[in-house]
Amino acid sequence: MTHPAESPGAAYLLDKRAGITSRKAAAEVAGSWSFGKYGHTGTLDPDATGLLVVLMGKATRLARFLSGSEKTYRFGLELGISTDTDDTSGRILERKPVGEISRDDLEEVLAGFTGTVKQKVPAYSAVRVRGGRAYEVARRGLVPDTPTRIAHVGNWKVESQDGRFIVLSVTVSAGTYVRALARDIGERLGTLAAAFEIRRTVIGGFHVSEASGKPDDVRALMSMSEILRDYPSIVVEGEALERISFGGSIPGKVDGTMRILDGDGELLAVGEGRGDRIQPICVLV
Repeated sequence: MTHPAESPGAAYLLDKRAGITSRKAAAEVAGSWSFGKYGHTGTLDPDATGLLVVLMGKATRLARFLSGSEKTYRFGLELGISTDTDDTSGRILERKPVGEISRDDLEEVLAGFTGTVKQKVPAYSAVRVRGGRAYEVARRGLVPDTPTRIAHVGNWKVESQDGRFIVLSVTVSAGTYVRALARDIGERLGTLAAAFEIRRTVIGGFHVSEASGKPDDVRALMSMSEILRDYPSIVVEGEALERISFGGSIPGKVDGTMRILDGDGELLAVGEGRGDRIQPICVLV
């Protein structure tokens, strides 16, 4: 198998540091491996840290097979304050007393945020609203009319609880705003809350322990086949390989989405089983 750095596409598992946008962090990675085209599978706030899957070269075409994955976060709640960003980096808008909150009280509230949850997108977000991006409108001193979205939330764990400060972990669907969860949990607890130290630890089948905080660590570099390791695979050769290369279907009774590999394990395409045929839906050769 060709080394990922010498292939037309590769992926990188980055442990993003705080104080940098996801786009800039991805650019640093791509530059380290001499790729001009790059992207990532899910934005982290500039102050957030943790797992960022960077796609480079032809691997950018694989984003749709990864961006819908569930994600796990660890984050803190500071009770008694609300901010314009819904995290502690923002301007404090209001303070409110914090009453005694037992572990049972907290567990009961978290149970109410389990399953299908509606959340108002934070004002400081990249969603498009009338007047531009929401954060652009907010920076002009206006209140953007952000949409309400549906999130799927579960696997809550209370890591610690110390007075006004609570640390939680949670698994959520793609597109969920942890800052909005923090804000809404505070309200349900009868006070206010803002998030702090948001850290993404899992994306689908990838864990931050596999990532590197450096942009040029070969141990965090993955081939296009490896980044889709959660999908089943088939190997094709000869005439079938040629048909796949030109976008043609081949016989096969494998259902669902799959990796189509050559004899050396290189990713030729992503395919979809349709009855007794396998149709390539993303050809990479």
